[in-house]
Amino acid sequence: MPLVSVDAKAIPMMHTVDVSTLVSDSGIVRYHIEAKIWDIYSTDGNSYWYFPEKIHAEQFDSLFQVEVNIVADTAYYFDRKGLWRGVGNVVVKNAEGKTFETDELFWNSNATPNDGNAFYTFQKVKITNPDGSFIMGNGFRANQTLTSIFVFMGKGAINVEESADSLQQNTVRSDSVNLP
Repeated sequence: MPLVSVDAKAIPMMHTVDVSTLVSDSGIVRYHIEAKIWDIYSTDGNSYWYFPEKIHAEQFDSLFQVEVNIVADTAYYFDRKGLWRGVGNVVVKNAEGKTFETDELFWNSNATPNDGNAFYTFQKVKITNPDGSFIMGNGFRANQTLTSIFVFMGKGAINVEESADSLQQNTVRSDSVNLP
């Protein structure tokens, strides 16, 4: 029987199916992750996590309230950098109820809470507010809780209150939009 050569880099050092786990940071539960498959690869001192079949992750505040909810078709986590990459049908919802939709999203989990580059993408993005108004752009960047947002090449429809009794929908177009 001939020997088969296998590239060790192509085999995960851990393979888990039907994952539901809590992840802590400094002894405090900060994240909940659910995924069909979770593989961990490690070569030459570098390792990364791979979620090939849909991932759902939640980020908690210190009171265990969900700050950010993320779903993606595929995800990678590069542990040395603390960098997540979601790919395919990425949908994120923050505690304010804003929904972000894009095909690729990066999240630097090591960023400070107010770092305006914690979440970012250079792909098309649609951000929808709870009232139905929205903005679309060619990428964005935001802080850890997705509450301070800067949209590149933004355009969309927002609701502007004209009086106490009525709302009018206006169109906004700009090279960039900084959302409150």
